[in-house]
Amino acid sequence: MFKKVLICALMALCFAMPAQAAKSKAKNAQADLVVATVDGNNITLSEIEDVHAANPQLSGLPLASVYEPLLDNMIDLNIVAQAAEEEKIQDTPEFKRLVKDLKKQLMARQYLEQKAKKAQTKEKLHALYEQFKKDNPPQEEMSAAHILLKTEKEAKDVIKQLEKGADFADLANKVSENKGLEGGDLGYFTRELMVPEFSEAAFAMKEGEISKQPVKTKFGYHIIKAGPRRLAEPPKFEDVEDELMQMQAAQSVEETMRQLRKKAKIVKTPVKFDANGKVSLQK
Repeated sequence: MFKKVLICALMALCFAMPAQAAKSKAKNAQADLVVATVDGNNITLSEIEDVHAANPQLSGLPLASVYEPLLDNMIDLNIVAQAAEEEKIQDTPEFKRLVKDLKKQLMARQYLEQKAKKAQTKEKLHALYEQFKKDNPPQEEMSAAHILLKTEKEAKDVIKQLEKGADFADLANKVSENKGLEGGDLGYFTRELMVPEFSEAAFAMKEGEISKQPVKTKFGYHIIKAGPRRLAEPPKFEDVEDELMQMQAAQSVEETMRQLRKKAKIVKTPVKFDANGKVSLQK
């Protein structure tokens, strides 16, 4: 299975989009280190790094953990490519058609990428940021702690202990199924962050109040202690800059395509499909 993932990564390298290349750092001397040769043809560290970065299934793993199998697959790719060249695959009509189609795709991507880069400025990004804040006004957040039990009976027994003066945080540490939370503290959250049943109950409570009945969700039975509320701070520009750049690039591509379509002379030939999916000209 892992072998298949690596092969897919190599295919991703062969058809890597310029957008991926735009994220790559400038190649330094270490990246251009020759790590293998195949019949005199060099394989560099930068090629291995590009394969690693191009595939989501591999990019989350340390390069060191997949380096050897990636290198072996890169060697295989070079061997097969050389064998194909020796058999003149590059001269066949099928290959030439593929190259022509790929050239169109790469040129289009490169063109749109360059247009997006030229249109991208700090001023435009900050304007998008201000619009983003207007479109996403601060939401109300509340803090809470909870004790999670498997059964309703257990939850009601704990509520009785709390009514008799037991400490909420101590009980949470001792009996809650959610023991990873110190004192059952959930921190601050918006309504959408929690399952509906929990949010409905929690946001209906006042600060310091403890639920008098267990709140059932798919996780079990909760006893909730409501905490303070506040308005969530908007994200900082730096935290959403990448998202804003993507938004701005998408707007640029959309505008570029609109302008190009406006200038282009487009003629569509009407076609029809029969019951078997066969295409023919409409008369």
